[in-house]
Amino acid sequence: MNTPGKMSVRDGRWQGRYGQMADSDVLLDPLWGTATELGAAETALLRTPALRRLHYVRHAGPAALHTQHTSTRLQHTLGVFALIAHFAPDWPELRAAALLHDVGHGPFSHALESIGGFDHHRRSEEERNSPEIRQALRGLNLVEVFDLIEGFHPNPLRSQDGALHADHLDSWVRSAAAFGILPKPAPELLSGFGLSDSRLEADPDTAELILQLVLHEARYHASAENIGPAAVLRALTIRLIEAGGLPPSQLGELTDEELLVLLRQHGATAEETARLLYRPHELRVVRADGGAPSHAYRHKLSKLYLAMPRISNGQEAGSLPSYPLIAEVERLIGEYLVFWGEEER
Repeated sequence: MNTPGKMSVRDGRWQGRYGQMADSDVLLDPLWGTATELGAAETALLRTPALRRLHYVRHAGPAALHTQHTSTRLQHTLGVFALIAHFAPDWPELRAAALLHDVGHGPFSHALESIGGFDHHRRSEEERNSPEIRQALRGLNLVEVFDLIEGFHPNPLRSQDGALHADHLDSWVRSAAAFGILPKPAPELLSGFGLSDSRLEADPDTAELILQLVLHEARYHASAENIGPAAVLRALTIRLIEAGGLPPSQLGELTDEELLVLLRQHGATAEETARLLYRPHELRVVRADGGAPSHAYRHKLSKLYLAMPRISNGQEAGSLPSYPLIAEVERLIGEYLVFWGEEER
C-alpha cells in the first residue's frame, strides 16, 4: 500500500498530478496542502461513477447557488481523505472508508433528505455494496471498511461519542475558507492536531480556533442565506414530484444540475426556480412566531453540528473561552418561515 508522499514543488513527480487523469497516482489537496500517493484501491474508487458523481453535488447545499461556498461533495471527500492519509497513512481500510463516507448523498447534499422517502444513509449502503465498488475494494477487509464509516470502532474518520472527527474538521475548515474567515492557513491548523487512541486531539489553542469555526458553521446553518433557498428548493422538488415531473425513486440518483434542469423545464416549477436562481435576495426568513403569509414555506432546523474537539492535555472543552457561546447558537434551533418579499405583510 502506498503512503502519502512528501514532495517539493521541484520534484518532477508533481508534473501532471493535479487531478484524476489516467496515469495520476498522487493526489494534491489545495486546502490542506498535502500530497498523497494513491494505492490501487483508492485509484479504482475515484474512477467509479458513484465517486465522480459527487463532483456535481454541492457540499453546502442550496446556499451554494448564491454564496461563495461552492465546493463540491467530492472536494470535501478528497479533503477528508487527505486528513486520514495524513493521520493514518498505513491504514488502508480507513483510507478507503474516507473516500466512501459520503457516497450516497443526493442532490444538494442534505437539503432534500426524506423527500419521497430518500435517505442518504440507505443509499450510501446500497452504493458501497454495488459490484463496482466491491471490485475496487478487493484485497481489503470490506467489513472493516464499512464499520469504520459507521464509526463502530474508534477512528479519526467518524465517531459515535460526539467528539470532533475528520469529516467535521474538513467541513468546518472548508466552509471557513470559502467565507474568508479562516484564522490561519489550514496546514497550520493541521499541525495542531494529533491522534490519541485512534481519535483526533488538538492542543488548547487549536481547539479554541476550531470551536470558533464550529460556532460560525452553526450560525451559517441557521442563517437566511441557508434556510431560505433550502426551504424553497424542498418545496419545488416536492411540487415537481407531485406534478409527475420526477419519480421519487430517482431523486437520490440526480446531480444538482440534473435536478435544476427538471425544475426549470416543468411548468409547475419553472417560474419560481428562475426566481430562486436569479432573485434570491427577495427571500425573507423569520422565526415561526414572526409575521409571515399563511402560505409561507416552513423549515425546521432540528439540529446543529456542535461536536467539540478533544484537547490533548486533558482539558475539558468547557474551559475554552468560546464555549459559553454554544448556548447562544443552540437557541437558533427551531422552526422558520420563508416567503418572497412582496408577500410580506
